[in-house]
Amino acid sequence: MTRTVKRMVFGMAVFWILAVFYAQTLWAAPQADRGGSVDSQAVSVAIREAREFLLRNQLNDGGWPEYRNYPLGVTALVTLALINSGLPPEHPDVARALQHLDSQELVQTYSVSLQTMAFCAANPNRYAVKINRNAEWLIRQQLANGGWDYGERGVSTDPSNSQFALLALHEAQRSGVVRFPDRTWNIVFSRSKKYWQDLQYDDGSFPYRGDGSRGSMTCAGIASLVIAGSQTDGRESSAAETITCCGASDEAQDRIEKGLEWLGRNFSVTQNPNFANRYHLYYMYALERVGRLTGRRYIGGHDWYREGAEHLLKLQAVPGGKFESRGLEDGNVFTETAFALLFLSKGKRQTVISRLKYASSDPQDWNHHAVAVQHLTAHTEQAWKRDLSWQNVDIEQSSVQDLLETPVLFISGTQVPRWTDAQKNLLKEYVEQGGFLFVEGCSGNGCDGGAFENYFRDFVVDVFEQPLEKLPPDHPIWFSEARVNPADLPSNAWLYGVQTCCRLGIVYVPYSLSCRWELNAPYGVRGQFPENVQGDLNTATKIGLNVLAYATGKELKEKLDTVTVLEEVVNRAPTERGVFFLPKLRHNAGFDDAPRAIPNLVQWAYQSNPFQLSSEKRIIDITPSSLEQYPLVFMHGRGTLKLSEAQRKALGDYLKNGGFIFADAICADPQFTESFRREMQLITGKELGNLDRSHPMLSRDYYGFDIRTVQVIDADVSGDNIVSATRRISPRLEVGRVDGRVAIVFSPLDLSCALESRHSLQCRGYVREDAARIGINVILFAMQQ
Repeated sequence: MTRTVKRMVFGMAVFWILAVFYAQTLWAAPQADRGGSVDSQAVSVAIREAREFLLRNQLNDGGWPEYRNYPLGVTALVTLALINSGLPPEHPDVARALQHLDSQELVQTYSVSLQTMAFCAANPNRYAVKINRNAEWLIRQQLANGGWDYGERGVSTDPSNSQFALLALHEAQRSGVVRFPDRTWNIVFSRSKKYWQDLQYDDGSFPYRGDGSRGSMTCAGIASLVIAGSQTDGRESSAAETITCCGASDEAQDRIEKGLEWLGRNFSVTQNPNFANRYHLYYMYALERVGRLTGRRYIGGHDWYREGAEHLLKLQAVPGGKFESRGLEDGNVFTETAFALLFLSKGKRQTVISRLKYASSDPQDWNHHAVAVQHLTAHTEQAWKRDLSWQNVDIEQSSVQDLLETPVLFISGTQVPRWTDAQKNLLKEYVEQGGFLFVEGCSGNGCDGGAFENYFRDFVVDVFEQPLEKLPPDHPIWFSEARVNPADLPSNAWLYGVQTCCRLGIVYVPYSLSCRWELNAPYGVRGQFPENVQGDLNTATKIGLNVLAYATGKELKEKLDTVTVLEEVVNRAPTERGVFFLPKLRHNAGFDDAPRAIPNLVQWAYQSNPFQLSSEKRIIDITPSSLEQYPLVFMHGRGTLKLSEAQRKALGDYLKNGGFIFADAICADPQFTESFRREMQLITGKELGNLDRSHPMLSRDYYGFDIRTVQVIDADVSGDNIVSATRRISPRLEVGRVDGRVAIVFSPLDLSCALESRHSLQCRGYVREDAARIGINVILFAMQQ
């Protein structure tokens, strides 16, 4: 069969490809939607409109209309919301607001607390004196029972004021500019913890002042217990010569869980539970805080942020940008809009890690150290200088799409997990789709994780068909964020992993990192540990930071963005006629070292609309009879490519007859790059040339994507840590021509590993989405030119 006839056979498949990609639905920019489902773009629009409303109504002195007897309270709240929504403190209007805030010494709990939080969000170093003054004032005003009143010399506590005072002290601690003795902090937080515990009802809820349960106060109580507990729990061994882990369950954590259960049973985003029509947006701001501080994506089975964002967008005045709910108790339209803006902005923070909840003989075995991941996330925020979030996810309620909402899944335990076959396959698919398993067996220091370790090692062999391997000291996992000396690990401890293409997909640690994260507070009461113990805690934290930096490349998805789950595309036709296949060529230099790259590329193309296409993995020999079946073939590899004379002649005849070769160097391997160029020159008699940025292959001319600018990962590994350099460049593609026609497209930068999983710090190459776009454009061009 001639090449021309072959192209006609594939004509119908090409037609469907064009129809699909002409619509550009796979990566089209999300549009703001005021009803139904909501996405990150719609939320961004709502945030922008709310900001513009607030700025339009700023007064000449830099503030906003205040409410009753709370001087600068509204201005502080609005300023806090504007900064959290992304406006820098240097923005002229924000700078004017901060200057106005800095003009007065305040003596009301609400106002002092909000002013403190605004200064911490803006520039803690610049406002260090005022932050310290306010923190001292708040500490002096705390009553003996642990709560706060409205102002100076209070005599009765108010839960709402108490929550804001604690939030302000929490932010003052996080700022790093407040240096009070640990004893002072211990007194403040221990009193506060007892105050909220005494206020809590038996069903887990919280009232305002002895009245009925309220959603807003329950959120206040939960968040306050989390903040107070993070500074008081697990500090008993701070002077011990050794670390003790896996202790008894924590009463405070049990109280938090009871509060969350009540909130789940009474969940609402349309009103304040048990207090309908009052303090709705005040409640929403508190709900966001609970979801974020407890690491919950779901509360009572509800995706609190998605549902809350959907409802808030319906409440927003369009045009205008303001938010108003039913009634304006203790506030005005500016406080209401600020509360909504804080919910949308702070709840939208990118998720860096999730902890997996699963069943075993001990119901809490997955969560021996409840604040560990929270602490690691805070350390990561400090290292990466950005706000992040974390989550707990339940394997019994999760799909692969749910798991892929987070780039790293942390698994911990001592007992044998009760994973079903379906759950094992779920974890496998998560890794194959680009996820990363960070696993610890809680052993040593009071933990016995032998049963978990034996199970997990067998699980890896059974599911991933390879054992855990000891990672060498020069592996990037040891220094991707901060260099770790393996000698600093506890005796017989090491890092183990499973390689998936060019990167690790699993890292396993056979001792309790989470215990050490919990003890190593990122701010506030850090504990007075002996030098050797503190060194152990620091090493564990560095390992956590390294794994997160390695697994993500510090590139995280936006909250609410759709995760593309790749599924096998099968040939539904009774014959292969008219079905598009993309086979790989068998050769000597790692021809199948990224086995899922091409099936995944085809699956990317299939996501928008089914058509006659197959992601079946096909590897063919470089022979005339094999090549003539396909108008387009793929090559990748690493190492030195050496083709035989017969293979060169077969490829030369294939190209002359209209065939097309698409290739890349796995992980930008220099040996494969140079040898591929040499082999193509021997076959065609010409060197490969660079593809010009203006070439139509990089445009939408063939109904693909505009890829004239793409993102590449080009990490610097020369120092004590890996500097992740994500750059925007024109695609580096090289082409070979036969009879004036482009017949070869080669990428010396990695496509395959990005397509197979997530882009890796070990690879110089394109981010996953751009690798897919490049591959699709090349296919469309090859089939139409």
